[in-house]
Amino acid sequence: MSEHEARPRMDPERLRRARSYRKFSLVLDLAGTTLGIAVMVGLYLAGTSVDLRDTVAGATASHAVVIYVVVAAFTLVEWSVGLPTSYLSWRRGRREGLVVQSWGGAFVDQLKRIVITLALVDVPVTAWYLILLRPEWALWTIAGAFAVSALGTLLGPALASLFFRFEPLADATVAERVRAVAERAGARVSGVYRWGMGAKTTAANAAVIGVGPTKRIALGDTLLEHFPIDEVESVVAHEVGHDVTGDPLRYVLAFGAAGAAALIVIRLIVDRLAAPVGGTADPASYPLVAATLSVLVVVGRPAVMAFTRWRESAADAFGARHTSRDAMARALVRLADQNLADPEPPRWEEIWSYSHPAIANRVRKLGLRWQDVA
Repeated sequence: MSEHEARPRMDPERLRRARSYRKFSLVLDLAGTTLGIAVMVGLYLAGTSVDLRDTVAGATASHAVVIYVVVAAFTLVEWSVGLPTSYLSWRRGRREGLVVQSWGGAFVDQLKRIVITLALVDVPVTAWYLILLRPEWALWTIAGAFAVSALGTLLGPALASLFFRFEPLADATVAERVRAVAERAGARVSGVYRWGMGAKTTAANAAVIGVGPTKRIALGDTLLEHFPIDEVESVVAHEVGHDVTGDPLRYVLAFGAAGAAALIVIRLIVDRLAAPVGGTADPASYPLVAATLSVLVVVGRPAVMAFTRWRESAADAFGARHTSRDAMARALVRLADQNLADPEPPRWEEIWSYSHPAIANRVRKLGLRWQDVA
């Protein structure tokens, strides 16, 4: 890895492919969401959830078990409905050279995700159903949403290790430079790790993972292999910026608040829609709960994305201050090229679905002209 490589440029043909891939992903996402909502509503109207609730209730006296089985069954239905779109996304990614993982490997990852969902999502959902008949259900909902948000943050590194291999970075020179950047920016880390992304994708990334004494920097092998060291340092400084400016806590609070608000709104809506089966508190309402949540995610996505784009812009500025604007801008262009990202999507799409500002806008926010960088 050299100190400086030739300034990256957006190849016109690759840019065309990036825009085509963006449009494909958008259509696939909308189609998958619409199909999932339609299936959940259809199953509810067909009485499937009532039949399942009654069948399970006839086999056990535990209300908690009845709730969990119903929720888990429809979670599996949602997962199954989403498999075709997952396959189409994988196939297009393979065609574009962005995905290198086999479908067998991707399917194993899908199995891991559904097991995690059944444990870390459906158990809290079951607990939520159990408190819905209590007069203080809203307070418990708020407390539970924040607790789940915090738990997700704490378990993040462990969950990531189920999908990727992490090992100490063998290149001592790079590790020392990366550690020096982190410490200069105000973060003390326990180590620098190589993140085995290359077994699944050609996309590049980096992260600060863990908390307290377990905090460490993870560098994608795809980043290390294709980015010069000064750009790697800028990417690391960006990630460190999230950590030292308090973004982990911000995200816990923001997503906890969003989750609590969503659950309260769902209760108010589904109580009316599911009145024939006893309202939201009846586990037979779950297909409507899942469908309503999907609708709220679509409606509320712009607000959530605005929050994350704000924090990503702040991290870019932090990274540029602790390395250089030029290195940060070059890293962003190289990320767009390697990750097959459209640097200038339509503004409405950026507002609606982009968790990070578009690459061109990120460069402009650094005070540089996109035309001069790309």
